[in-house]
Amino acid sequence: CDNPVLRMAMAKAGPVITDNGNFIIDANFGLIHDPDNLMRKIKMLTGVVEVGLFVRLAQIAYFGNENGSVTEKKSVLYETE
Repeated sequence: CDNPVLRMAMAKAGPVITDNGNFIIDANFGLIHDPDNLMRKIKMLTGVVEVGLFVRLAQIAYFGNENGSVTEKKSVLYETE
């Protein structure tokens, strides 16, 4: 990741703070070839509580598009089983 950014709040001044008092960092890793490995490496960093990679948790994801349509994407892991 080249440029991690502290997530700033929209409705108040300052960063977004979770219910547990933690900050959220947004990081773009581009195309992730090995999400399991990346998730493990991030979770091993001191201070990291959780990650936004949801590895092996869903078979299908639904994305709402600006035009009101919905895109469905199936996990390639489940397509081969």
